[in-house]
Amino acid sequence: MSLPRPKSLLVTGGRGRLASLVADYFRAPAYEVALFSRGAGAGFQPLADVTQPAILSAADTVLHLAWSTLPATSEQTPGSEVQADLPVLEKILTALTALPENARPHFVFFSSGGAVYGNAPGRPSREDDACHPIGRYGQAKLAAEAMIINAAARHGLPCTILRISNPYGYPVPRGRVQGIIPHAIRAAVESQPLTLWGDGHARKDFIYYTDFLSAVAEIVDRRLTGVFNICAGESHTVHEIIRLVEDHTHRQVSTRTTPAPTWDVQDSRLDNTRLVQATGWRPQVTLDEGVRRSTAGFLDQ
Repeated sequence: MSLPRPKSLLVTGGRGRLASLVADYFRAPAYEVALFSRGAGAGFQPLADVTQPAILSAADTVLHLAWSTLPATSEQTPGSEVQADLPVLEKILTALTALPENARPHFVFFSSGGAVYGNAPGRPSREDDACHPIGRYGQAKLAAEAMIINAAARHGLPCTILRISNPYGYPVPRGRVQGIIPHAIRAAVESQPLTLWGDGHARKDFIYYTDFLSAVAEIVDRRLTGVFNICAGESHTVHEIIRLVEDHTHRQVSTRTTPAPTWDVQDSRLDNTRLVQATGWRPQVTLDEGVRRSTAGFLDQ
Protein backbone atom coordinates (compact mmCIF):
# COMPACT_ATOMS: atom_id res chain seq x y z
CA MET A 1 0.00 0.00 0.00
CA SER A 2 1.49 3.31 -1.08
CA LEU A 3 1.71 6.21 1.35
CA PRO A 4 -0.10 9.48 0.52
CA ARG A 5 1.97 12.11 -1.25
CA PRO A 6 3.50 14.62 1.20
CA LYS A 7 2.02 18.08 0.85
CA SER A 8 4.31 20.79 -0.47
CA LEU A 9 4.95 23.78 1.79
CA LEU A 10 6.89 26.87 0.70
CA VAL A 11 8.26 29.07 3.50
CA THR A 12 9.65 32.54 2.80
CA GLY A 13 11.94 34.36 5.21
CA GLY A 14 13.55 31.00 5.74
CA ARG A 15 16.56 32.23 7.72
CA GLY A 16 14.34 33.79 10.39
CA ARG A 17 13.90 31.98 13.69
CA LEU A 18 10.12 31.65 13.41
CA ALA A 19 10.40 30.33 9.85
CA SER A 20 12.90 27.68 10.93
CA LEU A 21 10.60 26.62 13.76
CA VAL A 22 7.68 26.37 11.35
CA ALA A 23 9.74 24.40 8.83
CA ASP A 24 10.95 21.93 11.46
CA TYR A 25 7.39 21.46 12.74
CA PHE A 26 5.90 20.69 9.33
CA ARG A 27 8.63 18.54 7.81
CA ALA A 28 8.23 14.92 6.64
CA PRO A 29 6.37 12.70 6.52
CA ALA A 30 3.31 14.93 6.13
CA TYR A 31 5.01 17.84 4.33
CA GLU A 32 7.87 18.57 2.00
CA VAL A 33 9.21 21.98 3.03
CA ALA A 34 11.18 24.36 0.81
CA LEU A 35 12.79 27.43 2.39
CA PHE A 36 13.24 30.69 0.48
CA SER A 37 15.41 33.59 1.55
CA ARG A 38 16.93 36.80 0.21
CA GLY A 39 20.22 35.21 1.18
CA ALA A 40 20.16 32.07 -0.96
CA GLY A 41 22.47 29.09 -0.62
CA ALA A 42 23.11 26.47 2.07
CA GLY A 43 19.68 24.90 1.65
CA PHE A 44 17.81 28.15 0.97
CA GLN A 45 16.37 28.96 -2.43
CA PRO A 46 16.36 32.57 -3.73
CA LEU A 47 13.30 34.45 -2.55
CA ALA A 48 12.64 35.67 -6.09
CA ASP A 49 12.18 32.06 -7.25
CA VAL A 50 9.03 31.63 -5.16
CA THR A 51 7.09 33.49 -7.87
CA GLN A 52 8.00 31.01 -10.60
CA PRO A 53 4.78 29.41 -11.91
CA ALA A 54 6.18 25.88 -11.81
CA ILE A 55 7.19 26.25 -8.16
CA LEU A 56 3.98 27.95 -7.04
CA SER A 57 1.58 25.65 -8.87
CA ALA A 58 3.25 22.55 -7.39
CA ALA A 59 2.79 23.84 -3.83
CA ASP A 60 -0.14 23.26 -1.51
CA THR A 61 0.65 26.15 0.83
CA VAL A 62 2.84 29.26 0.89
CA LEU A 63 3.75 30.59 4.33
CA HIS A 64 4.98 34.15 3.83
CA LEU A 65 7.21 35.19 6.73
CA ALA A 66 9.77 37.22 4.76
CA TRP A 67 9.97 40.69 6.31
CA SER A 68 12.94 42.99 6.66
CA THR A 69 12.18 44.85 9.91
CA LEU A 70 11.20 44.59 13.56
CA PRO A 71 9.14 47.31 15.27
CA ALA A 72 12.30 49.04 16.54
CA THR A 73 14.31 48.76 13.33
CA SER A 74 11.34 49.97 11.29
CA GLU A 75 11.52 53.27 13.15
CA GLN A 76 15.25 53.50 12.49
CA THR A 77 14.86 52.97 8.72
CA PRO A 78 11.63 54.72 7.68
CA GLY A 79 10.17 53.41 4.45
CA SER A 80 12.28 50.27 4.26
CA GLU A 81 9.20 48.04 4.04
CA VAL A 82 7.93 50.02 1.05
CA GLN A 83 11.22 49.35 -0.70
CA ALA A 84 11.95 45.78 0.42
CA ASP A 85 8.79 44.02 1.58
CA LEU A 86 5.65 45.29 -0.11
CA PRO A 87 7.10 44.87 -3.64
CA VAL A 88 7.94 41.23 -2.86
CA LEU A 89 4.41 40.65 -1.59
CA GLU A 90 2.93 42.29 -4.70
CA LYS A 91 4.98 40.03 -6.97
CA ILE A 92 3.85 36.91 -5.11
CA LEU A 93 0.17 37.95 -5.25
CA THR A 94 0.49 38.73 -8.96
CA ALA A 95 2.08 35.34 -9.59
CA LEU A 96 -0.69 33.59 -7.65
CA THR A 97 -3.36 35.46 -9.61
CA ALA A 98 -1.80 34.35 -12.89
CA LEU A 99 -2.20 30.67 -12.01
CA PRO A 100 -5.32 28.69 -12.92
CA GLU A 101 -7.74 28.62 -10.00
CA ASN A 102 -7.25 24.90 -9.41
CA ALA A 103 -3.46 25.34 -9.21
CA ARG A 104 -3.36 28.14 -6.62
CA PRO A 105 -1.79 27.25 -3.27
CA HIS A 106 -3.15 28.49 0.03
CA PHE A 107 -1.34 31.76 0.83
CA VAL A 108 -0.74 32.51 4.53
CA PHE A 109 0.68 35.86 5.63
CA PHE A 110 2.29 36.32 9.03
CA SER A 111 1.23 39.73 10.26
CA SER A 112 1.41 41.21 13.77
CA GLY A 113 -1.22 41.39 16.47
CA GLY A 114 -0.35 44.23 18.80
CA ALA A 115 1.46 46.36 16.22
CA VAL A 116 -1.44 46.25 13.74
CA TYR A 117 -4.24 46.87 16.24
CA GLY A 118 -2.48 49.48 18.35
CA ASN A 119 -3.58 49.90 21.95
CA ALA A 120 -6.57 47.76 22.94
CA PRO A 121 -10.02 49.45 22.95
CA GLY A 122 -10.69 48.66 26.62
CA ARG A 123 -11.05 44.93 25.85
CA PRO A 124 -9.20 42.30 23.79
CA SER A 125 -8.96 43.25 20.11
CA ARG A 126 -11.01 41.16 17.68
CA GLU A 127 -10.37 40.54 14.00
CA ASP A 128 -13.26 42.81 12.92
CA ASP A 129 -12.07 45.75 15.03
CA ALA A 130 -10.66 48.83 13.33
CA CYS A 131 -6.86 48.86 13.38
CA HIS A 132 -4.97 51.88 14.67
CA PRO A 133 -1.23 51.10 14.41
CA ILE A 134 0.93 53.68 16.16
CA GLY A 135 4.29 52.66 14.67
CA ARG A 136 5.73 52.30 11.19
CA TYR A 137 6.05 48.52 11.53
CA GLY A 138 2.34 48.08 12.27
CA GLN A 139 1.42 50.52 9.52
CA ALA A 140 3.48 48.56 6.99
CA LYS A 141 1.98 45.23 8.08
CA LEU A 142 -1.51 46.72 7.78
CA ALA A 143 -0.67 47.96 4.27
CA ALA A 144 0.41 44.42 3.39
CA GLU A 145 -2.86 43.06 4.79
CA ALA A 146 -4.82 45.48 2.61
CA MET A 147 -2.99 44.26 -0.48
CA ILE A 148 -3.81 40.65 0.38
CA ILE A 149 -7.46 41.32 1.20
CA ASN A 150 -7.88 43.23 -2.06
CA ALA A 151 -6.25 40.47 -4.12
CA ALA A 152 -8.36 37.80 -2.43
CA ALA A 153 -11.56 39.73 -3.08
CA ARG A 154 -10.77 40.62 -6.69
CA HIS A 155 -9.30 37.32 -7.83
CA GLY A 156 -10.66 34.70 -5.45
CA LEU A 157 -7.26 33.85 -4.00
CA PRO A 158 -7.31 31.52 -0.97
CA CYS A 159 -5.56 33.80 1.53
CA THR A 160 -5.16 33.90 5.29
CA ILE A 161 -3.79 36.64 7.52
CA LEU A 162 -2.39 35.64 10.91
CA ARG A 163 -2.26 38.38 13.53
CA ILE A 164 0.24 36.91 15.94
CA SER A 165 0.90 38.12 19.47
CA ASN A 166 4.35 37.51 21.03
CA PRO A 167 5.71 33.98 20.58
CA TYR A 168 8.40 32.96 23.06
CA GLY A 169 10.21 29.88 24.33
CA TYR A 170 12.96 29.65 21.71
CA PRO A 171 16.46 31.20 21.68
CA VAL A 172 16.68 34.91 20.86
CA PRO A 173 20.02 36.57 19.98
CA ARG A 174 21.44 38.81 22.67
CA GLY A 175 21.26 41.97 20.56
CA ARG A 176 17.76 41.48 19.17
CA VAL A 177 15.54 44.41 20.18
CA GLN A 178 12.54 42.17 20.83
CA GLY A 179 11.58 39.49 23.33
CA ILE A 180 11.22 40.58 26.97
CA ILE A 181 11.02 37.01 28.32
CA PRO A 182 14.36 35.64 27.00
CA HIS A 183 16.10 38.94 27.74
CA ALA A 184 14.78 38.90 31.33
CA ILE A 185 15.95 35.32 31.80
CA ARG A 186 19.40 36.17 30.44
CA ALA A 187 19.61 39.23 32.72
CA ALA A 188 18.74 37.11 35.77
CA VAL A 189 21.13 34.26 34.99
CA GLU A 190 24.02 36.56 34.04
CA SER A 191 23.35 39.09 36.85
CA GLN A 192 23.12 41.91 34.32
CA PRO A 193 20.63 44.82 34.40
CA LEU A 194 17.54 44.55 32.22
CA THR A 195 16.61 47.74 30.39
CA LEU A 196 12.86 48.38 30.36
CA TRP A 197 10.97 50.62 28.00
CA GLY A 198 8.77 52.59 30.39
CA ASP A 199 7.83 51.71 33.95
CA GLY A 200 7.02 48.03 33.43
CA HIS A 201 3.25 48.41 33.30
CA ALA A 202 3.03 47.76 29.54
CA ARG A 203 0.73 44.80 28.91
CA LYS A 204 1.22 42.22 26.15
CA ASP A 205 -0.11 38.83 25.04
CA PHE A 206 2.56 36.08 25.12
CA ILE A 207 2.07 32.71 23.41
CA TYR A 208 4.41 29.76 23.89
CA TYR A 209 5.94 28.71 20.60
CA THR A 210 4.49 25.17 20.58
CA ASP A 211 0.99 26.64 20.92
CA PHE A 212 1.79 29.07 18.12
CA LEU A 213 2.94 26.20 15.87
CA SER A 214 -0.09 24.04 16.60
CA ALA A 215 -2.37 26.98 15.74
CA VAL A 216 -0.61 27.47 12.41
CA ALA A 217 -0.94 23.75 11.73
CA GLU A 218 -4.70 23.85 12.35
CA ILE A 219 -5.08 26.68 9.83
CA VAL A 220 -2.84 25.07 7.21
CA ASP A 221 -4.36 21.59 7.54
CA ARG A 222 -7.91 22.97 7.29
CA ARG A 223 -6.98 25.51 4.61
CA LEU A 224 -8.86 28.20 6.52
CA THR A 225 -9.08 31.62 4.91
CA GLY A 226 -9.67 35.04 6.44
CA VAL A 227 -8.09 36.87 9.36
CA PHE A 228 -7.23 35.11 12.62
CA ASN A 229 -5.60 36.20 15.85
CA ILE A 230 -3.04 33.67 17.12
CA CYS A 231 -2.62 34.48 20.77
CA ALA A 232 -2.93 33.18 24.31
CA GLY A 233 -6.04 35.28 24.87
CA GLU A 234 -4.67 36.84 28.05
CA SER A 235 -2.16 39.63 28.64
CA HIS A 236 0.46 40.25 31.30
CA THR A 237 2.55 43.21 32.35
CA VAL A 238 6.32 43.39 32.15
CA HIS A 239 6.35 43.40 35.97
CA GLU A 240 4.51 40.06 35.97
CA ILE A 241 7.07 38.63 33.54
CA ILE A 242 9.94 39.72 35.77
CA ARG A 243 8.33 38.16 38.86
CA LEU A 244 7.91 34.84 37.05
CA VAL A 245 11.50 34.92 35.82
CA GLU A 246 12.70 35.60 39.36
CA ASP A 247 10.59 32.70 40.66
CA HIS A 248 12.03 30.24 38.15
CA THR A 249 15.65 31.41 38.18
CA HIS A 250 15.70 32.01 41.95
CA ARG A 251 17.53 35.23 41.21
CA GLN A 252 16.58 38.88 41.30
CA VAL A 253 16.28 40.82 38.06
CA SER A 254 17.93 44.22 38.29
CA THR A 255 16.22 46.76 36.05
CA ARG A 256 16.87 50.18 34.65
CA THR A 257 14.31 52.20 32.76
CA THR A 258 14.26 54.36 29.67
CA PRO A 259 11.26 56.28 28.32
CA ALA A 260 8.86 54.08 26.38
CA PRO A 261 9.11 54.72 22.63
CA THR A 262 6.08 56.50 21.22
CA TRP A 263 5.57 53.64 18.75
CA ASP A 264 5.51 50.85 21.37
CA VAL A 265 2.02 49.53 22.12
CA GLN A 266 1.41 49.75 25.87
CA ASP A 267 -1.87 47.83 26.11
CA SER A 268 -1.98 44.86 23.74
CA ARG A 269 -4.83 42.42 24.33
CA LEU A 270 -6.05 39.95 21.71
CA ASP A 271 -9.15 37.78 21.44
CA ASN A 272 -8.66 34.23 20.07
CA THR A 273 -12.36 33.29 19.94
CA ARG A 274 -12.53 33.14 16.13
CA LEU A 275 -9.69 30.62 15.90
CA VAL A 276 -11.02 28.55 18.79
CA GLN A 277 -14.48 28.34 17.24
CA ALA A 278 -13.12 27.50 13.77
CA THR A 279 -10.74 24.75 14.87
CA GLY A 280 -11.21 23.78 18.50
CA TRP A 281 -7.59 24.81 19.10
CA ARG A 282 -6.70 26.19 22.50
CA PRO A 283 -3.33 27.19 23.96
CA GLN A 284 -1.99 24.50 26.28
CA VAL A 285 0.99 26.19 27.97
CA THR A 286 0.34 28.76 30.69
CA LEU A 287 2.67 31.73 31.01
CA ASP A 288 4.06 30.35 34.27
CA GLU A 289 4.84 26.98 32.65
CA GLY A 290 6.21 28.65 29.55
CA VAL A 291 8.62 30.78 31.56
CA ARG A 292 9.66 27.68 33.51
CA ARG A 293 10.41 25.81 30.27
CA SER A 294 12.18 28.83 28.80
CA THR A 295 14.37 29.14 31.90
CA ALA A 296 15.25 25.45 31.81
CA GLY A 297 16.09 25.70 28.13
CA PHE A 298 18.36 28.69 28.68
CA LEU A 299 20.22 26.94 31.48
CA ASP A 300 20.70 23.85 29.28
CA GLN A 301 22.34 25.83 26.47
